Amino acid sequence: MKMFKVAIVLRAEPTPTIWRARPLCLSCSACCRETEMILTPSDVRRLEALGYRREEFAVLQGGFYKLRNVKGRCYFLRVNRCTVYEYRPIGCSMYPIVINVAREDVELDEECPIAGETTDRELERAREYAKRVLEELGILPRG
Repeated sequence: MKMFKVAIVLRAEPTPTIWRARPLCLSCSACCRETEMILTPSDVRRLEALGYRREEFAVLQGGFYKLRNVKGRCYFLRVNRCTVYEYRPIGCSMYPIVINVAREDVELDEECPIAGETTDRELERAREYAKRVLEELGILPRG
């Protein structure tokens, strides 16, 4: 009798697209180097649902999980490509739009060479998601 291994695939919902990647993104990947991207609890659950262990891709710093860097690059970056792009953390989907916690608003990270291509619609969408992110992280009260 032959034995078969059965893989259990957990369902993960794709990350919403907030900032549409431009062609330069495929060759740049500067945003994936020395990342300090904070992960929401839903980011962690989504990545774990893909079969990754939290200890592999995240480090706990200052009370929040952040993406782990391996040799100065995001754990998920391989040959300038994100291996979990469809399921990437919400902060990655927003970048180069970043959350300014003190202002409770979003702004552009000018270190991104194409941040200036951001549309008003992308900024508005990022504002909607920034509030959800801050609530999920417990920085803003849910409401």
